[in-house]
Amino acid sequence: MERLWCGEAGMKYPKQWLVMVNLFDEPKTNKVIGDILLVTSNKNEAYAKSKALGDSMGRKIVFEGFNDTPQIGGLELWCQ
Repeated sequence: MERLWCGEAGMKYPKQWLVMVNLFDEPKTNKVIGDILLVTSNKNEAYAKSKALGDSMGRKIVFEGFNDTPQIGGLELWCQ
């Protein structure tokens, strides 16, 4: 497992779903830090893994890495 700040993990794994466990708040920087347990492109797999863990690994979060697709008015632009 790799321990990272949640924002940095989202930038490191763009457009991937992450499951992070053992979350804690860093008092000096006010950032949430945790261990990356799973990186996958499948949203359902990430949520299933999180649900299967229950409360066994402390606080956890499931989120998608940074998506740099340009958006206008909530619509994604797909260019080729």
